[in-house]
Amino acid sequence: DKHKHLTTLIADEVDRIAQLIDRMQRLGRERTEPVGPINLHEAVRRALDTVRAASDRPLHIREEFDPSLPPVLGNEGALVQVLINLLANARDACADQREPQVVIRTRFVSGLVMNVIRLGRPVKLPIEIQVSDNGPGIPPDQRARLFHPFVSTKTKGMGLGLAVCADILHEHKATIIVPDIERPGATFRITFPCPPPSS
Repeated sequence: DKHKHLTTLIADEVDRIAQLIDRMQRLGRERTEPVGPINLHEAVRRALDTVRAASDRPLHIREEFDPSLPPVLGNEGALVQVLINLLANARDACADQREPQVVIRTRFVSGLVMNVIRLGRPVKLPIEIQVSDNGPGIPPDQRARLFHPFVSTKTKGMGLGLAVCADILHEHKATIIVPDIERPGATFRITFPCPPPSS
């Protein structure tokens, strides 16, 4: 009983990894996942539990959450995969710092509008998740290609993680960018559209 939380986590992760393998096999093909309302903070908690359990040292991640955010429409397992990838990358990026710092933040950003070419109209994207670290940052020459397959800033990286993230978020009609911020480290910023009105 005392390990029930971990056994549940393992079972959930086996399912998620099976879905990830399927997704990687069809990377770039048009096929959408089943969707429903997602509580972003529950997805974040699942990702945090997984990354902490897989870390070989105690991991402190600062959490700054806006509890008023509405659900977004999407696939929870796929979104958890995005967050695990970003959190694990942030953890690895700052591992050699004297005081490693990873921050995950959720917030509502009023007034943010993106022109979505595939929809042919502007779309409000006010729901935001940020993952930041205080590592060495991303080399400028790699920023433009960061979400392309087989591009990696890691010595032994395969360069598929961020490409899969971008593919997943595209299906969620969300965006992911790495804004230019004048401070150490890197920040990944995901923005989601407003949820559709309930019927």
